Amino acid sequence: MKAIILSAIEPETHSLDTKYEIILTGVGKINAALSALKTIRDKKPDLIINFGTAGSLKKNISGLIDCKYFIQRDMDSRPLGTDLGQTPYENDPPKIIEIPDHPINTINMNLTCATGDSFVESEIGLKADVVDMEAYAIAKVCYLESIPFACFKYISDFADDGAAVNFSEKVKEAGKTFSGYLKNNLI
Repeated sequence: MKAIILSAIEPETHSLDTKYEIILTGVGKINAALSALKTIRDKKPDLIINFGTAGSLKKNISGLIDCKYFIQRDMDSRPLGTDLGQTPYENDPPKIIEIPDHPINTINMNLTCATGDSFVESEIGLKADVVDMEAYAIAKVCYLESIPFACFKYISDFADDGAAVNFSEKVKEAGKTFSGYLKNNLI
């Protein structure tokens, strides 16, 4: 099986030891979507894995987690009669993308990730468990291209006023932790 890991920035994967190819997407939804599509078209993987850091919106969620549901936290067209997070004039994919289970995911917390192009340090106005800046975009590309997708995040902060400092400290642990997980869950 040909699996490729998409991660936003090098510090997230600096200590990641894996047999899978790692491609850095850059930060944000546009960079992530372009990179995911290019990876699918050029490399034809059997599985895309998104790994990176995320902010937890709940104090009881920490460490290495998985995400199964994805929503855009900064899509706001409510004046057009849509809900926060819903893309206007679009029915497929749905507002919340649900990815199928994959054997590489043995964590099975099945959390909801709210993705947007801003670093979160306060309430987001949506029901979600974690926040990031790339996962929804990658999930959407994989959904539309019918490519299996798995998403793992290392919680770097609690999306509050200390998030930036905590992120800078915790990002160094991310790759090492995910390496241990992959070693035990190779497919």
